[in-house]
Amino acid sequence: MIDSEEAESGETQEDPVVAALTNLSEVAASSADDLLGLNEDIAMLHNRRRRGWSWNRIISDEDSPNPLSALTAIATNFARASGGFRRALALGLRKEGMQVTEIASLFGVSRQRVSALIRPRPQDESEEIGEQLIE
Repeated sequence: MIDSEEAESGETQEDPVVAALTNLSEVAASSADDLLGLNEDIAMLHNRRRRGWSWNRIISDEDSPNPLSALTAIATNFARASGGFRRALALGLRKEGMQVTEIASLFGVSRQRVSALIRPRPQDESEEIGEQLIE
């Protein structure tokens, strides 16, 4: 939402929720591509097992893909992006006046979890100081 002061000056600040949503979208698109590759790797492992290869041979073979590292990277990236979006949305809703209990109900989590999401973090304070120094 644009403040009347921002609208008058023609300046707008990027909405942190939109930024987090954009990041989540980019990670989801990248993850979709990565998942297709992972699915091909899993099919290769599955085929080798069907042909009677031992798990030791499958995993030890230098031509065999290791799906664990790819899966971990995909899950980690998606968890970070979705967590960032969840936090930004909770902060955005709170800034718009929604009560913590209402946000908790909307998210399907406890009031305490929402309070933890919207609590300022040390990195937030250092980012704010950095932004003030730039201005």
